[in-house]
Amino acid sequence: MESLESKRYWIGLTLISNLSPRKFHILLDNFSSPQEIWETPLARLKEIPGFAESAHTFCMHREKVRLEETLKLIADLGLRVITLADPEYPESLRSIPDAPPVLYQRGDHLERDRLAIAIVGTRQSTDYGRKMARRFAQDLGKLGFTIVSGLAEGIDTAAHRGALQAGARTIAVLGSGFAHLYPQSNHKLLEEIVSCGYALTEFAPGVVPEKWTFPQRNRIISGLSRGVLVVEAPERSGARITARHALEQGREVFVVPGPVSSDPERGNRGGHQLIQQGAKLVEDIDDIIAEFQDLQAMIKLRKEKPAPSQKPMLSPLEAKIFSVLEFEPTHFDEIVSKTGLSVGEVSEGLLTLSLQGLAQEIEGKRYLRLT
Repeated sequence: MESLESKRYWIGLTLISNLSPRKFHILLDNFSSPQEIWETPLARLKEIPGFAESAHTFCMHREKVRLEETLKLIADLGLRVITLADPEYPESLRSIPDAPPVLYQRGDHLERDRLAIAIVGTRQSTDYGRKMARRFAQDLGKLGFTIVSGLAEGIDTAAHRGALQAGARTIAVLGSGFAHLYPQSNHKLLEEIVSCGYALTEFAPGVVPEKWTFPQRNRIISGLSRGVLVVEAPERSGARITARHALEQGREVFVVPGPVSSDPERGNRGGHQLIQQGAKLVEDIDDIIAEFQDLQAMIKLRKEKPAPSQKPMLSPLEAKIFSVLEFEPTHFDEIVSKTGLSVGEVSEGLLTLSLQGLAQEIEGKRYLRLT
């Protein structure tokens, strides 16, 4: 509970219902800490530009917060609490507008998760849509991509399943608190995801799923990813909202084409409109990879030399070097710095890892992790 206690005011602020991420950031910009925000009287809050109109309601809700109950629930659920002040906060997410100040998380974010693609689409999916989501998730996962989605029924579930079947990491972004998982039918899937990836939400554990929570969480799905792949999106859909966030965040947007339907609530009309507006139509993962020039060397190597299905036993030296390698290129000098080993030891370890098919050198004295 010590770590939770140190974050009690961060957590308390997420329990105030009218405190949007944007308003949370306004307060963070005007005060030295969440504790100061928590203890500031109404008169001072009314002086904050952009927050004055919300100050009275904020203070009313602050008085009613059941913080101790929430701290106990977080502990009972085994959640980690990650704030913007923590170094383990995902860097790709930190850079987006109105980044969530607090994340509630099960499982661990790894450096390799920087190489991530989101796969999103409708809950009312067809067999074709689910097949495409699984296929793209499997193929991208085999190349080292982490697959991000929203744990919803339909396309999201198929994407998570495809990643798991490929032995890849996958991230579930919830549209509710962990105490109110939605849909309940995906409870088992969530446990599978946490065992080899992680799940997170910006909503405190007691927040129930509502119509507004899912559109708000969609900016996190795109924020964690280098690009968003839309598979079956009706004209009005959360997937289109995610694609809009992706564009605002400077991410790539891809669309799998689908059957034409006259019903705006079904089919892929929304996806086709995204293509008309400039999203890239994709038929296989090569169409996606072509947009990431910095990954070309890595992908080429993995296709030519797939990683071994079983990892050999590593010596302590090899294990230390392997632990700092990433799925994106790492320079030799950085490996030396991170491991604290000598140049000769790192050279020897990289050679043996390369011979075992676990690492690969590319131009510029840079090295890739292959599994």
